[in-house]
Amino acid sequence: MKRLYAILPVLALFACAAEGPATSSTSTVTYFHGMTLIPGEGQSVIRDAAMVVDREGIIATGTSAEVTAPPGASLVDLSGRTVMPLLNSLHVHLGYMIDNVMAAENYTRESILTDLNTHQRSGVGAVLALGSDRGDAAFQIREEQRKGTLGGARLFTVGRGITAKGGWPTVIAALAEAPQQVETEEEARGAVRAMADKKVDAIKIWVDDAGGRTLKISPELYSAAIDEAKKHGLPVLAHVFYLADAKKLVKAGIAGFAHSVRDEPIDNALASAMKARDVFYIPTLGAHEIGFSYADVPAWVGEPAMARSVSADVIGKLKSADFVDAQKASPGLSAAREQYAIALENVKKLADAGVRIVLGTDSGTTNRFPGYFEHRELKLMVDAGLSPLQAIEAGTTVGGEILGLKNAGALAAGNDASFIVVDGDPSTDIRTTRNIEDVYVRGEVLP
Repeated sequence: MKRLYAILPVLALFACAAEGPATSSTSTVTYFHGMTLIPGEGQSVIRDAAMVVDREGIIATGTSAEVTAPPGASLVDLSGRTVMPLLNSLHVHLGYMIDNVMAAENYTRESILTDLNTHQRSGVGAVLALGSDRGDAAFQIREEQRKGTLGGARLFTVGRGITAKGGWPTVIAALAEAPQQVETEEEARGAVRAMADKKVDAIKIWVDDAGGRTLKISPELYSAAIDEAKKHGLPVLAHVFYLADAKKLVKAGIAGFAHSVRDEPIDNALASAMKARDVFYIPTLGAHEIGFSYADVPAWVGEPAMARSVSADVIGKLKSADFVDAQKASPGLSAAREQYAIALENVKKLADAGVRIVLGTDSGTTNRFPGYFEHRELKLMVDAGLSPLQAIEAGTTVGGEILGLKNAGALAAGNDASFIVVDGDPSTDIRTTRNIEDVYVRGEVLP
């Protein structure tokens, strides 16, 4: 199976980067028992499970009858809970949104770190920032994480994405200066080289005209960018909307899609081509759902899992009559509902065809909240027809494989002891992933 770490050896340098504050190595052993264990990597769920860990990693997993407590181990009874791997979110934006206000001036080292810590406390172990990282702050943070001197969710970044001159998303004020805007094939290649010099983890291309509101990058330009990226060993991800563009991008050598195709149902030809070329798919259903969902005053707004990372003031505004009325008055409301229905159908179509589905949310942009939206996305994948375990795998080990993470996040002997403890059983009710009681990073529980 072709993976980004096979294309991108540099990822191996920080596969072991600290997800939390650097800690001293001790031999303290903990015996967790009585829980349901979702190991990841397609392994079967283990009921009445036990797991022995220390800060070096997982020592053993199995049923409580198979794995007993070592002498002197600390005992943790997790009856009624589930242990599962940390999530990996492969489409986020960092640092731009403070109190649900998205602005270019918000983007600082401190705001990036705040988002990374919010992700980690929400059970997200790694994120791929997809196209809006200006300057050097994100790269400096990534380097510090590689050295094990800085915590938060592991940061992977594409730096600045590539779009047409005046193309999407330059019409969004906060992101106007983020993309590299190109008009010629040489400029497209130069944009790739500029990011390769920064040792980015992938290349991002926006291929969208925002419903005719902006210029869309041409096949000639994105093909040049993809070709140049291959010379530098960099995979390319594309923001996409139209089926016709998706087909052309697969032929051009794209590695993955960063949004759902939403203009029409995906046909067998595209599904087969994506499977044959191992092109993965990040549906970002939550990002598409909010085109209409806030107009319906959804029950999930303000629920405890959301309130842990979103302020009461912001939640109050999302529920306010003025906000809801503005959402209901949106001229694009009907179209958003139709496009979302197509997006749900397309996720199921591709999953049934064997295409790798991957968690990503577009969180960190207006009305899309880091950490919480990752759990919302799992629920929406199940709504689309994936099983809870398929959604969990998309959110854990599949994304981990693509990022090149050591052990891909699976919970097995010899792997990192980084995991989430939730109240309930996500293998039967995916909504319970958000019922987080504890997040463990390298064998230690986060405060």
